[in-house]
Amino acid sequence: MENSLAVAKTLYGMYAERFHENMDEMKMHKLMYFAQRESLMYHRTALFNEDFYGWKYGPVLKSVRHEYVTGSLFSNVEDSVSSATEKMLKSVLERYGTVSSWKLSSLSHDEFSWKKARKGLGASENGDVKMSLNAMMVDATHELAVRKMHGVR
Repeated sequence: MENSLAVAKTLYGMYAERFHENMDEMKMHKLMYFAQRESLMYHRTALFNEDFYGWKYGPVLKSVRHEYVTGSLFSNVEDSVSSATEKMLKSVLERYGTVSSWKLSSLSHDEFSWKKARKGLGASENGDVKMSLNAMMVDATHELAVRKMHGVR
């Protein structure tokens, strides 16, 4: 299992290299969510062991939030990720890297796991409910079925 901040640092670097700009925080949280979902889809296991929270604009990782708020942007993260994880992150960037942050937020609002964590909260409330890994597995299973139906891997 990977260190979540090492995954975020790698994803951040790949994004900057590919698009020649820094990734905003909203996009980072959503791409991390989609990377976790990819791991659940294809490996039936979590990529990293950190909980997402169902905030109003979609899934959020508190450790990643801290990196953006403090401005350190992974400068203290020394861990690296496996080549298999790098390959998967490249795939996530291929699929979602050009999608706007707000569109990614909208996509994440379609996820069962996010909706479940938001139950009982108003649209403007951040909330502080952890997203269930089991519910994320439901999302992963659904996405895999959709991709198979459309002949997409």
